[in-house]
Amino acid sequence: MQEPVEQYVARYINDSSPRDIITQHFFKATPAFFALGYFAIYSAYFYPRGGVGKLAEAVKDKALKLQAELRPNTMIKAINPVEQFVVDQNGSKHQYDYLLWAADLPRFYKIVDTYNLPLKIKNRISKVREKIKNAKSSESVFSLYLEVKFPLEFFRKISNGHFFYTPSKLGLGNIHKAELDDLLNNFSKQSKKEILSWLDKFLERNTFEISIPGLRDKNIVPNGKTGLIISFLTEYELFEKVKQTGWYEEFIEYIENKIVDILSGTIYKKLKEKIEYKFSFTPLSIKNRIESTNGAIVGWSFEKEIPAVDNMLKVNQSVITPIPNIFQSGQWTYSPAGVPMAILTGKLAADRINKAQKNQRGANFK
Repeated sequence: MQEPVEQYVARYINDSSPRDIITQHFFKATPAFFALGYFAIYSAYFYPRGGVGKLAEAVKDKALKLQAELRPNTMIKAINPVEQFVVDQNGSKHQYDYLLWAADLPRFYKIVDTYNLPLKIKNRISKVREKIKNAKSSESVFSLYLEVKFPLEFFRKISNGHFFYTPSKLGLGNIHKAELDDLLNNFSKQSKKEILSWLDKFLERNTFEISIPGLRDKNIVPNGKTGLIISFLTEYELFEKVKQTGWYEEFIEYIENKIVDILSGTIYKKLKEKIEYKFSFTPLSIKNRIESTNGAIVGWSFEKEIPAVDNMLKVNQSVITPIPNIFQSGQWTYSPAGVPMAILTGKLAADRINKAQKNQRGANFK
């Protein structure tokens, strides 16, 4: 069950279309045990009242209650593990006793200064850097947000608040694999018409993950209106190349309109004429917002060797770095990743820091 879900399912289903529909909304080469189990797990998810953003608000409120000093919108540009300080984008230094890095792990290993570190630690860092160099970040996601003048009951009759929808019975086939690779490798030779032709097929035969938060919590939507989030997996490189050629905004608008057309012609009749407001978030948006390498949303791809712990029995080790007094947590530290594992690794790292502090106090007392 550790083998890629595409291979596992292919052993039991010969027809490529249903095979694709079962597997195409997972990250490429997702382990079969995780992918097939997800069909049962995701429908039992619990959601915070008021939306997922309430999680971040609760963490902020707790931190302030504990008299923590928060520096939002601050990027760390350098880490000096010998003198134990970090430098932000404004050049300000921040000393630390213990550092917990919960952000982009590839970035961490780019900006950490190894000068004056013991040779043994330098060698350990070099090994991690090499593993990261040979690894690959996961796919990113495109999300379309819609505010529509339909009551919740319209959607409740169709589905629950979180489901996967594939408009076509054909499946993607090689559209998001070999065809996409060829498109990216020869992007400069492709006309806009050819790129949009590929995009049409990609969207028409894709699987959309649709979330309707109001069906989980009716208090977060106005009376007679509903918010929808429609997402699909995609590659950061595609959006980056489009931006480099100068028609990024047009490309985004085309995707938004195409999704609306597909859904209006299938599962949500008259959706198009009921939209009051829409916007989208792309892989580049994610990269710009949180500095996640290639806009990755779950850290590492399964397509190459993963430079992180991927065994639940060893999850305690996932928060350890080669550098004294520095720990790690978040989506890059354990695979498969997700919000639950990001929270768990944060808790494990905090436990280790608390234990280290107690040991230090005990040593000082002696």
